[in-house]
This record gives sequence, structure tokens and C-alpha cells, in this order.
Amino acid sequence: MKKVLQRLWSIYFYILFVGFFALIFPFHFVLLQTNRRWAHDWAHRLNMAWGWIIMYPVGVWVRAEGHHRLSKSETYIFAANHTSYLDIPICNLSIRPSFRFIGKAELNDLPLFGYMFKRLHIPVNRGSVTDSFKSFKHARQKLDDGRSVLIFPEATIPDKTQVTLKRFKDGAFRLAIEAGVPLVPVTILGADIALPDNGKYLIRPYRVKVIIHEPISTDGLQLSEAAVLRDQTYGLIFDTLMQHGHARGEGLPDR
Repeated sequence: MKKVLQRLWSIYFYILFVGFFALIFPFHFVLLQTNRRWAHDWAHRLNMAWGWIIMYPVGVWVRAEGHHRLSKSETYIFAANHTSYLDIPICNLSIRPSFRFIGKAELNDLPLFGYMFKRLHIPVNRGSVTDSFKSFKHARQKLDDGRSVLIFPEATIPDKTQVTLKRFKDGAFRLAIEAGVPLVPVTILGADIALPDNGKYLIRPYRVKVIIHEPISTDGLQLSEAAVLRDQTYGLIFDTLMQHGHARGEGLPDR
């Protein structure tokens, strides 16, 4: 009976997921006809509203701490751990400054959502070195235009039965140094419990916590120090996962 109720609850979630996005899509269609910053910021706010509508009614409550560490006038690269398909709406809800995220190019193919994604955010084909370079060049342009960027340095959702936090790729940290913008580590706690990446796509009520850490300045850093910045960010996020009891699987860092 419990499994039946969870399936019904999950169906309710996906009805909200698809239905509300279809409802706001005409606004996305109009706003994203232009590349003006104000229009894209409003499209981002629509996605924030979408996050509220799809998660809170099914009991996925998101609480964020650390907003006071961010400046409204600053441009950032946010580097977050990747734990669940809920991470994007969770970040939309918990990170107040408007941002663009780098996500896999396959999202371009989704009906309606793909239209919004490829115009508002930054698709990346990680299987191609050339395409990856173009995507990070696109991200650099966003930063130069004063728009913050969110990146999942793991580049995938890790198998929690093997490792808690996968080794970070260098791209986000090189980009932060090249653009001269602060890097903000973000720890997401509990998204993988609300929606596990186990192929079943079943949602469950859970209180998700997001910790926005102190921005790390990249002033004076050279590209040769990107690995140091990467390991500093990795260690902070991994230690936070451990402290809050969210180090699952073997609980060992993948270094």
C-alpha cells in the first residue's frame, strides 16, 4: 500500500512538473525572443515560481542559509554538488541572484523545456572537447555581461553506493580565475533522498537544505592554481556533507 501511495504521489508531482511549465511556457516564448538581460532575468523568476509550485505541494521543503554572504552587485560562479534531478529547481529556489547554469545538451531535446533551456542557459556536450570549449566560452560571455553562472563540477550525478562526491572537473575553477569572479561553493543536502537517482523516479517528502558558503576570491590567482581552488571547494563541500550525515555509500572522497 505504501508503494502504491508513493507512486500516486509521484504522478501528482509530475503532473505539476509538466502542467505548470506548460502554463508558463508562453511567457518564456515571448521573453526569450530577445537577449536583453531584464527579459532573461524575468524568465529566471518564472523558473523560480515553477520550483515552488512543483516541490512544496508534494512536501519537498527547501531551506537555504548563507544568503547574507552574497552581494547583489557581484557576479559569481556557483559550484554545487550534484545529487538529484531536483537540483536545478532547488537551486532556482535557494540562490537569489539570477544565474545561468551549464547543463547537458540532451535537455535541448525536451519538449517546451528545451526551448527555454537553450535560450536561457548554457548547453554542453561533454562528449566533445570542441563543444565543451564552446560552452565554457559561452559561459565566459555570460560572466562578462554580469550574469552569474552555476556549474555542477562533478558533471554527473554520482552513484552513491560507490562514492559520496565525485572528483571535480577543472572547468568551473579555471573559468572563475579567467573571468576574475568569486567562486561560491554550494552544498545541497537531501535532494537525493527526496528524488533518488535509482531509475524509479519516485518522489518523497523531505526537507532539503542548501548551504551557500563564503565566496572564494580569485583575485591574483593564476590558471596554474585552478587545481588548488578546485580541491579547496571539494574539501569544503565534502566535509559539509559528512558533518550533516549526508555522506552515503562508502562515504569516501573520490580524489
